[in-house]
Amino acid sequence: MLGAWCGWVSGFHRGTAPARITWGISLAAIVAVDLLLWRGRRGLRPGVRLEPVAFGWPPTGARHTTVLAGVAPWVTLALVVLVWDVLGLVTGRHTAHLTISALTETFRTLNAAMLLVWVSVGIGYGVMRARSPAGPAPTSPVSGSRGRLFSPLPLIGAPGLVLTAPVAGLLLPNNRAAGVAFWLGVVGAALVIEVMARRSGGRVANAEQFLRLVTTPRAANAFAVVAWTYAGYHLFAH
Repeated sequence: MLGAWCGWVSGFHRGTAPARITWGISLAAIVAVDLLLWRGRRGLRPGVRLEPVAFGWPPTGARHTTVLAGVAPWVTLALVVLVWDVLGLVTGRHTAHLTISALTETFRTLNAAMLLVWVSVGIGYGVMRARSPAGPAPTSPVSGSRGRLFSPLPLIGAPGLVLTAPVAGLLLPNNRAAGVAFWLGVVGAALVIEVMARRSGGRVANAEQFLRLVTTPRAANAFAVVAWTYAGYHLFAH
């Protein structure tokens, strides 16, 4: 049913009233589901109760290097996506724009797929919050600092790198099919990381654990919600 909804909504061009209305309905439905999950977590009715995970991640006392290694696959994937999208933004006038925004506007099937991903992330966020750990994380067998998980890293590098249109043209293929393959590959890579994490015995964070870790600070949590909402508006309504 959700797939059928995303397929139908993808037929409306961005910037039109139907696109804004159907996106607003999608957003309202996600908020309603997340609200039910939030109420269920607190034992309120109506609400949907999910069993909390037994322990949090990372283990108590884990070394900084252990934590960084556990989230490295997700961070790497995020950086690859960021670099690709930035390069796509600075491509020349006669070069195919391979940003996710441009491609979803060009291909209806990709638009439907990305809407499905966006909705899944929104509902997954509510599930993650509802399944907050019932107890403290088990102690890591490797002792380490119990302070902040991420120590400040020194900034290394020169004044900066300016990416020009010619440079972007050399680094990105001038082919929209390659762009579609890249973004579908991102989804596939995320699924591979998830499977790998669940088979790692806790050494690698799964998607739920990674999201919970990076949104623990209130400021980061607020930023993630705002970024997700804006992304949906930009991709499917604006």
